[in-house]
Amino acid sequence: MNKKQKNITIAAAALLVAGLGTFLTIELINKNNFQTVSEVIETSNANDQKSEDYFETAEKYTLELKDGENKIEKSGVYTVTGSTANGYIYINTGEDKVKLILSNATIKNLSGPAIYVESNGNVHIETVGENNLSATTTEDLDAAIYSKADLVFKGDGTLNIESDEDGIKGKDDVKIKSGTINVTAGDDGIKGNDSVTIQDGNVTVKKSKEAIESKVVNIIGGNVDLIASDDGINASDDNCSSNTMSPTGNANITECKINITGGTVKVNASGDGIDSNGSIYLSGGEVYVDGPSNSGNGALDYDGVFEITGGKIIATGMSGMALNASSATQGSALVNLPQTYSTGQTVAIDDVTFTPTKSFNSIMVSSASFEKGKSYELKIDGQTVQTIEFSDYLVGSGNQGGPSGQGGPGDQGGPGGQTSQEGQDPQNNRQRMRN
Repeated sequence: MNKKQKNITIAAAALLVAGLGTFLTIELINKNNFQTVSEVIETSNANDQKSEDYFETAEKYTLELKDGENKIEKSGVYTVTGSTANGYIYINTGEDKVKLILSNATIKNLSGPAIYVESNGNVHIETVGENNLSATTTEDLDAAIYSKADLVFKGDGTLNIESDEDGIKGKDDVKIKSGTINVTAGDDGIKGNDSVTIQDGNVTVKKSKEAIESKVVNIIGGNVDLIASDDGINASDDNCSSNTMSPTGNANITECKINITGGTVKVNASGDGIDSNGSIYLSGGEVYVDGPSNSGNGALDYDGVFEITGGKIIATGMSGMALNASSATQGSALVNLPQTYSTGQTVAIDDVTFTPTKSFNSIMVSSASFEKGKSYELKIDGQTVQTIEFSDYLVGSGNQGGPSGQGGPGDQGGPGGQTSQEGQDPQNNRQRMRN
């Protein structure tokens, strides 16, 4: 969808919250910021540990599920067992903290969330064994797990979530520290009003419109596998609309951001693959984006900057809205191809290999193995289709070139008929396309 539609339909969100308090927002390129990513993580984990220390001495309870309301009104640790065919857990403890240990529990609610947190205290959800939540939601409480408090997920077990609307929705912050979470959702898979942070574990959003949405999205580690009929990862907020401008003239880059510092991220999206109404920062991990097969969306989309200082990424899609990074300290290329390749054809460039499930004629790729001053062969199904020459770290920026005679491979010194452009901001090209 276009930005105007997104700004109208996407709810405000933000990412990064620790167990006891609000996560500190990461600013990777804002030079006024004085906290590094590792410092933010350290602060977050320290707060989580304080909560865990509290839970060690807190009262312990067993909650055997029954149909209807299963109410928790006192702070403590609750081991949840059994099943309910039409019921839910309701938590309201004021500012007091609660830990739920879901132990092979099944909760199905036909008229609202499976877990509803109304209190403002932090709630930790720990999984043991196989746990299943399903919900037919209401207009006001539109998620299988709906929380007005900070949520922290951990454990060695599995949490399967099905919802006709959102899977997990936190009005503050959502953090995943460990465990396996599988989400099938009619709307958003995982949504945080302030932040969503994935520190470790296995997350599969098997079905969604937008898989992960928040004002700030941080992926620090783990295995993240997302399927979306619209955007895969979306950083959005009312303050990040195209009408809210930063001093540089771009959309407010300090409000909405996607930070990827580690882990393995796989995105299969029919809309934008990774979309920030602010900025994107990649400093570690591996990212694979199976982008849209239509030119109305892009595998990557951002309004501020996309800064690459580490990690590996390959994003495939159509050339109409294709973007490279805005700056990089390693080889990063946008290659718009003169023909469209079909589903299932394998792309390989040095140490980067990817097999898209949709047709594509554009590839954005970056890896620490790509050295300035060297050339690399781009192969599709083992056949060399182009040679990428990194005369600078950033080559083929913007969204020009591609099929229909708009520049063949390498005819002007850069991929897709584009010249090498180190550090170019592709904002002007993108705005022209959208307008």
